[in-house]
Amino acid sequence: MIVIDPAWAGKVQFYELLFGTWTVYIALVLMWERVLKAPLAEWRYVILNFFGAGAFWVNHYFQGAPFWMTLLNLYTLFFVVMWWVFGVRGQPRGTGWKVGATLMAFVYTVLFILFENVSRAGVERFGVNEFWFMAGSFLGFTGVILWRGNRAGAR
Repeated sequence: MIVIDPAWAGKVQFYELLFGTWTVYIALVLMWERVLKAPLAEWRYVILNFFGAGAFWVNHYFQGAPFWMTLLNLYTLFFVVMWWVFGVRGQPRGTGWKVGATLMAFVYTVLFILFENVSRAGVERFGVNEFWFMAGSFLGFTGVILWRGNRAGAR
């Protein structure tokens, strides 16, 4: 059995992940559709966001581990490769566009961290109970599903 030392746990909490996931999903869609002008199939947005959210495992369970930075770097490499595979590869665009689209993985990551930190600041600095970020995320996910579901149904 693999044992994860509780002393390795990071500061990142589930409410931060949940709040960041739905908010960055909106940014992800807008990034591909309005900035890169290359809409993806909805399942591709979902899988890219899923892989983006996967960094939570590294930061929540291993941030205090002696090998955390190595694990984080490996996950970053994995994420950028998946971004390429599911978003960039096969696009009928030039090399410059593909390099820029690949670099958008880092913009996405910064936005994800920013949204997570909005909820953390709300809890730690402004005294908002994490329940409200969870409740807001429930409504946010519902809104995203309705927004994207209605669009998909219209196609």
